[in-house]
Amino acid sequence: MDRPKVNDAQLLAQFCQMYRSAVDTFMVQAGMYRGQGLLLCEIAHRDGMTQSEIADALSVQGATITNMLKRMEEANLVVRRRDEEDNRLVRVYVTDEGREIEIAIGKQLASLEDTLFAGISQADRDTFRRIIWQMVDNMDTNC
Repeated sequence: MDRPKVNDAQLLAQFCQMYRSAVDTFMVQAGMYRGQGLLLCEIAHRDGMTQSEIADALSVQGATITNMLKRMEEANLVVRRRDEEDNRLVRVYVTDEGREIEIAIGKQLASLEDTLFAGISQADRDTFRRIIWQMVDNMDTNC
């Protein structure tokens, strides 16, 4: 297949757009808004985090997390409760309904990953991972 001539940054941007579109499609099917799936997965893996811990983990502003959690709480995906030992803290927990959706999202992401890496050797996947982490480090250091 003939491929258009693009620079590496354009190719990476095209891939990211395609990946994001695929993820958005199954998030919508799960009844989630953009970003909520990632938030739900983060909370599910570290149930009982405070809102500020969640904001730090996702590099998102606290107000954004608050708004997202409000919607997710209204949808019965998460519940916020005061910390039993420190009443100043509010902890966030995934509900049973939220856990079911998080598991479904995990399965969809695993399927997408299988599709992405079909026909690619483990050695090439390891090289890909090393390069991506180097690019992340480069961005952290220089941007």
